[in-house]
Amino acid sequence: MNKIIKVTSLIGITLQSFLTLIFLVYLILTITGVLSPDLTTTVNGEVTVQDEATSKLTFTILFSVLFVVAIIADILGIIGLKKMKTSLKTSGILYIIGAVVSFNMITFIAWLICGILLIQQKKKQMSQETQDVKYES
Repeated sequence: MNKIIKVTSLIGITLQSFLTLIFLVYLILTITGVLSPDLTTTVNGEVTVQDEATSKLTFTILFSVLFVVAIIADILGIIGLKKMKTSLKTSGILYIIGAVVSFNMITFIAWLICGILLIQQKKKQMSQETQDVKYES
């Protein structure tokens, strides 16, 4: 069971790290001006083209927010992996929160499976301990 949890955790961390790297590249390309987006809006058949500074600022803010959220999700996954040795319940909760924050379908599924399995494993350990206490009395 622990191997399954660690493998799915590492799959999620790897994919989330790759996504974070992609957002960082797009952020750098947008800030340096290599990526120059054109924003157009259409209202009632009338096309309005935004100026280049507005488009650049919009995409810079967008990729900055996506990059920060991806880093937060990645950090939650890494902390969840490290906490697995000490506290199963905390690790499971961190994986579930990281899955929701990640906005990545494969990472979401992998970390949700990890979180559920860790919480389930914690419940099994607690029930095993209560049975051991009953038999000792």
